[in-house]
Amino acid sequence: MAYLLKSYGHEELLHYDREMRVIGTAIIGAVIAIVIAIVGVLSSVSPVRAPVMHLRVTTTTTPVDVNPFTSAPLAGYLRGRVNLVTAAVYDVTSGKTYLYNPGVHEVTASMVKIDILAALLHEVQGEHRGLSAMESLLASKMVIGSNNRDATKLWNEVGQLPAMTAFHQVVGYHQTIMSWSWGEIETTPLDELALLKVITLPNAILTDASRAYEESLMQSPGLSERFGLGDGPPATATIGLKDGYFPEKKTGWQINSAGYVRFSSRFYLAAIMTADNPNETYGINTVDSVAEMIWGSLRP
Repeated sequence: MAYLLKSYGHEELLHYDREMRVIGTAIIGAVIAIVIAIVGVLSSVSPVRAPVMHLRVTTTTTPVDVNPFTSAPLAGYLRGRVNLVTAAVYDVTSGKTYLYNPGVHEVTASMVKIDILAALLHEVQGEHRGLSAMESLLASKMVIGSNNRDATKLWNEVGQLPAMTAFHQVVGYHQTIMSWSWGEIETTPLDELALLKVITLPNAILTDASRAYEESLMQSPGLSERFGLGDGPPATATIGLKDGYFPEKKTGWQINSAGYVRFSSRFYLAAIMTADNPNETYGINTVDSVAEMIWGSLRP
């Protein structure tokens, strides 16, 4: 300060002080303006957000465990029929069996032809050979075309009643009444399920190759055999079946359908047998409707 007093006069010092104050005020104002500007810019910028993680949740549909014969539509339908209906379903997925009118014996008719073929395949396995060309031709015509003459030829080749009875014991039949005439064998849907399990599921009775062969024939029914178990499931389902129909002179038509349905997560076996049908159409309509409503209850 002494130095300044010597160099400048009193008025000059006052003028200098005012200038410094103005400059300081200007600097502070500039700083405040810059800060305000920065705040404004920051407030106009959208905040940076963390990326959103989209998780894909995979669900597995488990088929519902339901007894198709206790469903209101099927139970109501069966109460209104005048024929004698007995049926059984085995749900492969759950391992449960469902029965309608259990213990009722009815004539197998042509449904028994898959029984004859299974017995033949079991027999040739024991002989350590495959089917001959003639046996394959007869089997194809018997199952796909439901040819009765070819069925009789293979019935005789297998060994008729004694051999079939022995085969049934291996399969696990407990309710079937045998006959020397293959078309007059009486069985129950529960015994038919035992056969279908041997045809469709891994077991020690039929090899994988034998099962695949019989399934291939059951999946290719002729035009007259396309009723029953095939009703209901979509066209993309795998369906193997064997129908049977026979005009009983005293009691009316016998109409049957047995086989399996594979679709998505659902796999089931079924046998539907109807006796005392007033005509063939009535029996076919019954089997078709029952099969369709079974599918309606079990579809995935």
